Amino acid sequence: CEITKINIFQDRYVIGNTSETLLLGDLETLKLSEVQWHAPGKEKFVFDNPSVCMVYHAGELSLIEYGCNEVLGSVRTEHISGHLLSVRINERPPRQASPDDPNAPPDGENKQIAYLLDTQTINVKDLCAQASATVNHDSKVDWLELNSRGNLLLFRDKRRHLHLYDTESQTRHTLLNFCTYVQWVP
Repeated sequence: CEITKINIFQDRYVIGNTSETLLLGDLETLKLSEVQWHAPGKEKFVFDNPSVCMVYHAGELSLIEYGCNEVLGSVRTEHISGHLLSVRINERPPRQASPDDPNAPPDGENKQIAYLLDTQTINVKDLCAQASATVNHDSKVDWLELNSRGNLLLFRDKRRHLHLYDTESQTRHTLLNFCTYVQWVP
């Protein structure tokens, strides 16, 4: 197939199209990907994470890890703001599971996404195990972020309440009743 279009974003990321595939590359790490794609020209690209390109098209967000020739995962969402999406790809290894755990990720893989299903519902999806957890809330969520291991989710609502959700125990705790700024500290 012949490359029909090529663009460079942020002086770092290259996106190309053929009639049947989407080409993605990171010019700093020299990692390239080519995936099957049938909607060239109508996508929106999100480069908030240096490990993965997020491609939004027709209500579906697809994650493509640089250097891999398959779509890592896809989710349905209308909310693609950087404040309402959090992706963690192998930033820190997951906690050690027992060797006979069938849900244990292969070779310490840790790939997670947190995103909004609607303005009051968060979904946290493990892209390796294909497991997910849903967090229902009574107010509009205006910010969310996973920690580097992907097992804790911080989120804030429009009332400025700050909450912590543990994905392993599936418990939520209100940390602050008023919060104007929040960020994980490395």
